[in-house]
Amino acid sequence: MVDDGSTDSTPQILSDYARLNRGLVNVIRLPDRGYDIRRVPKNINLASQRAAEKGVETDYFMISGDDCSYSREYVELLTQRMRDKRSIVVASGCPSAGGITGREHTPSGSGRLIRCSYWKQVGNGYPLRAGWETWLLYMAEKSGAEVKLFNDLVFDHSRPRGSQHQFVYWGAAMYTLGYHPLYAIGRIAKNLIMRSVTFKGSLNLLRGYIQARLGSADSFMAPFEPSLRQYVGKSQVRRMLRVVSALARMTVVSR
Repeated sequence: MVDDGSTDSTPQILSDYARLNRGLVNVIRLPDRGYDIRRVPKNINLASQRAAEKGVETDYFMISGDDCSYSREYVELLTQRMRDKRSIVVASGCPSAGGITGREHTPSGSGRLIRCSYWKQVGNGYPLRAGWETWLLYMAEKSGAEVKLFNDLVFDHSRPRGSQHQFVYWGAAMYTLGYHPLYAIGRIAKNLIMRSVTFKGSLNLLRGYIQARLGSADSFMAPFEPSLRQYVGKSQVRRMLRVVSALARMTVVSR
């Protein structure tokens, strides 16, 4: 467990838990430096690195934010499904905030289980760049593996999406990963229409995308390798063509 500078009773709770579960629970405490989304993948990598140093061998690696809670059966059911289908390397349930389940299509960042054999293949850590969560999914897809969201396994994600990072780096991620410009614009428009992101959040998505595209001094906004960016762009073109084709068929049928 990585305690990223908690200022409440969390350090004491973790200390007691580690003492009662000696050898099973390890706690890494970091100083309070305020919230910074760029530190999240760094902390995940730190946990993974520390586990490797201690010789911890597991089949799955779970990622969770501090604002998530799960049913007792969540991990058991998710690992069982991943055991039943070995092609799945990343999976999660569906996050719900305030009783409202999101319209997700790919595994959530929190609540995510990663098959450790695959995690090692990609370097045992996330890249420290905007889009790090989605990077893992595209890397899996590119290698022919499978990622899966299970809508029936719902967990609680108490803070609203983007309430801390305000979506700027989400916008930058669309550029760093090589999103096709039409796909990026369509995603922002969809968020506005579906109201899945606030108006300000949508503007920040656009701002982050433009900043990264123009070349930001922030290294977190640097683009990924060309081969991945090309793969992402081409896969999105195919997806857009499928949507256009489906709409065309619907038009013909309605006539």
